[in-house]
Amino acid sequence: MPVSVLPAIRSRIAEVEATSGYLALRPFSVELERLVPGEPSLTEDERRGCAAEIVGHRFVATRPGDRGPWESYFGPVSSGLDANGAEQHFPDAEQIDREVIEYWKARSEQSPHPMLQARYADLAWEIGRIWNRARPTEPSIALPRELAQRAIDAYLDSLRLLDPAEPLRLLEAWRCLDRALGLAISVKDAARIERAKLAAFAFNRTNRAAGQMGQWWLIDDFAFDRKGLTLADAERAELLGWLEESLAVCADLSDRQRFDPHQALQAADRIARWGAKERKPEQGVAALKKAGMAFETFAKQSNAMTATAWLEDLSVRYRQSNLAEDASRVDAAIIERSEEARQSLKLASAEINVSAEEMERWLDALTAGSARLAAARIAVHLMSKPEDMRKQVEENAANAPIHANISIAIMDDNGFTAATIGSVKDDMPGRIVNMAANYIGASSPWLHQALQRLKARWQVDADGLLAFLSQSPLFPESSLGLLKAGVEAWFAGDFVKATHVLVPQVEAGLREMLRAFGESPMKHNPREGGFESIGMGALLMNEVFKAKADPKFRLHMRALYTSPKGINLRNKVAHGLASSDGFGLSMANWVIHSLLAIRTFGHLED
Repeated sequence: MPVSVLPAIRSRIAEVEATSGYLALRPFSVELERLVPGEPSLTEDERRGCAAEIVGHRFVATRPGDRGPWESYFGPVSSGLDANGAEQHFPDAEQIDREVIEYWKARSEQSPHPMLQARYADLAWEIGRIWNRARPTEPSIALPRELAQRAIDAYLDSLRLLDPAEPLRLLEAWRCLDRALGLAISVKDAARIERAKLAAFAFNRTNRAAGQMGQWWLIDDFAFDRKGLTLADAERAELLGWLEESLAVCADLSDRQRFDPHQALQAADRIARWGAKERKPEQGVAALKKAGMAFETFAKQSNAMTATAWLEDLSVRYRQSNLAEDASRVDAAIIERSEEARQSLKLASAEINVSAEEMERWLDALTAGSARLAAARIAVHLMSKPEDMRKQVEENAANAPIHANISIAIMDDNGFTAATIGSVKDDMPGRIVNMAANYIGASSPWLHQALQRLKARWQVDADGLLAFLSQSPLFPESSLGLLKAGVEAWFAGDFVKATHVLVPQVEAGLREMLRAFGESPMKHNPREGGFESIGMGALLMNEVFKAKADPKFRLHMRALYTSPKGINLRNKVAHGLASSDGFGLSMANWVIHSLLAIRTFGHLED
């Protein structure tokens, strides 16, 4: 069954081939499609002709890291699912007929236009291989090495048609160079590998001489770590010189037109990987320091939030390169601008109206029966269930899809990012912990009213609360002295003292819960030659604790105490990471609530 190209299409292609000028293939395919009459009037041979000369020009080049659905250089423009859920691609390489591939092979020899010749030869080479893989029981399509070689030569010949002064054509030129080299390496053609390399270096020299330095990294993408490509010492030195020149230009603050610290850092990274490959790490260090100073200088002129984001990344890079002094300088700059960063944050609030009657009914029901029952209800009902938090996250995502798809940075009191919460899709556990922490903050007024009603209704004082806690073996006699000091501080309004004294007692109570679950809270410390207690973070993530503790109790404790995606109170207390303003009435109330929760959840079966 032959391929029949419509006369109008054949005539238009002949006109293009006669001019041998630049040809944009996808717009050309649209132009050819307009020359086709209604679909029902086409014969099967003409349909194949349209596939060959219209559909064939619509395949797009894939990236090395993502070779598309067919693991091929060519991929579809778009993909999706049909009504039955089956995957669909347009165009679809697996639907191309054998006759069309044979047609491309023939046209690659006939066409005098280098861009068309490269396209025909490469389509036949790539889609022919897809066809052979998909039909192992049928006779294979012959794909001689000469087909790939023809494509290589045509890609390199196409360079003369691509004006580097136009950014899109410059990128297309580098795609031609990169594809020519890739094909030459795949067929092990040493002469054509060398030709592609020389063409790329010559092309880059010409562009730089003409002032076309905007895409300076493309030669590095072409040459770095390419298996099968060998660079002479002079070529490596020339390429490294280009990178260093780009670094110098992008890091020069006096040249406002070309100054770009982001590109300076990218150039430094590329210099560093060449240095690592040639075992000259000092090249990378010097480049990083030069790019880093550009960033540090530029950060001083930027707003605090932007500067902090840049400087944090730079601090990590300095540390990775063992530049402790530079990292310390950047950290100091972040701390210096932390207050400015905090002041730039906007407070978001929502008003909630609760009538006095509603609050009174809630407090009355919550604290009814006895002081013991009231304490237990306060512990249980002022916590969030994981499934409720997940549902809330999903509802928020539906109402605010942009917010759901961007990361959230948690900033500490010194201006550093303490944690980054990913998108809803990528980090649902982090979103749930953060939502639980928000619930804790929003519930603080209710907790305060509940504790006040507990004290007033049942005349609970420090001794009464301590007696309630000491009834549990989770608070052994050895801990009662500190419990007493902390509880008395809370009743006396010394919330800073209460928080600092009682948080460690919360951790001790959790260790006793783990012990009651049948798991030891101790671990061996080989460095010191002894044993030590596991920390609260490791304790809450312990597999036995996760299996036996109530899910909402564990979520609440993680959100309040140990997760940097939540409030992280335990680490703030233990490591002095917050000012006294962070340890007021609200936080002290939650610590008291935690003691009630341990007493309650530790004995739920009882």
